[in-house]
Amino acid sequence: MTVPPPVGPRAATGVGRLRRDAVMRRVARATPRVPDRLLAPALRLSSTLVGRAPSLLPPVAARVLVLVPHPDDEAIGAGGLLALLARRGARIDAVLATDGEATIGARLPRHEIARRRRDEFSRSLALIAGPEATSTALALPDGDLPAHRAELAAAISASLARTQPDLVLSPWPLERHPDHRAVTAGLLDALVAGVVDGTDVWTYEAHTPIPTPSHVIDVTDVLHVKTAALDAHVTAGEAFDLRACLGLATWRSLATRAGRGAAEGFLALDAVGLRDALMLVDGAVAE
Repeated sequence: MTVPPPVGPRAATGVGRLRRDAVMRRVARATPRVPDRLLAPALRLSSTLVGRAPSLLPPVAARVLVLVPHPDDEAIGAGGLLALLARRGARIDAVLATDGEATIGARLPRHEIARRRRDEFSRSLALIAGPEATSTALALPDGDLPAHRAELAAAISASLARTQPDLVLSPWPLERHPDHRAVTAGLLDALVAGVVDGTDVWTYEAHTPIPTPSHVIDVTDVLHVKTAALDAHVTAGEAFDLRACLGLATWRSLATRAGRGAAEGFLALDAVGLRDALMLVDGAVAE
């Protein structure tokens, strides 16, 4: 039997390097790459998200339209800002896309869940924005909004034309919940159709935090209003503790009060930014 010569440290190092290089080549070949058609939107969105400090100045708006996928999103994502603006005399209008009838953990028939959650939304909106606030309920299927984008666009277009808002609040387009993204897609379609001009769009966070908001607004003085609005959603509270959302508000206040208050984060986007972000999500799903 022939005994192979002993392998010295230098030879062993060479073998290890070859194996490592082979592994790295395989990893490089397997790593997902941004498709060419998504490269430009990805670069534009990256420039929006990276390399700037957020503004701490609240918007100046006499009329605000808030788009709400499910009852409770208005309080989670923008309850503080809406309360601030209402205190300053702004008129608040809302479009409620679903009645939240697919609430997990609610031990009631779907029609009863829908009735209760509509009522809870009305109480929440009144707490936040006063009795003058108005809302339009679309009663589209909870959990299936992506299939109703045209209806969303038509309803949002009608609300934009009727209210002529200075500011629109909508879920930010990289929210993980498909219903949230569908509402913002409907807004994009309405904006592209040219229903209004000069309206600012701020997108809010509900299920998915915005990594680098363009605006962080201190809402410490109206935190009690936001909390009361969250508490109004009793039925949703059977699924999860809505007050957990206040943890994000506390963390956001690191930018405003060194963590000793409450704040909400927003990402201002124009139609191009909305389209880019939605394209990236849709592209990722399609790929």
